[in-house]
Amino acid sequence: MPKYIILGLGVPVIILFSMYLWSKISEKTKNQILMLIFGFFIISILILLYILMNK
Repeated sequence: MPKYIILGLGVPVIILFSMYLWSKISEKTKNQILMLIFGFFIISILILLYILMNK
């Protein structure tokens, strides 16, 4: 039960902290971070499709 309380308090703190830091970084760094996230998303979809088609 306490782990859910810690998780419930930790997630908003991490989100607020990342929003605070996001406003302080440059546009080039923001674009690189977004491209990295998008790349991981596309690669994970391709891996998932590969796994599902081989079964």
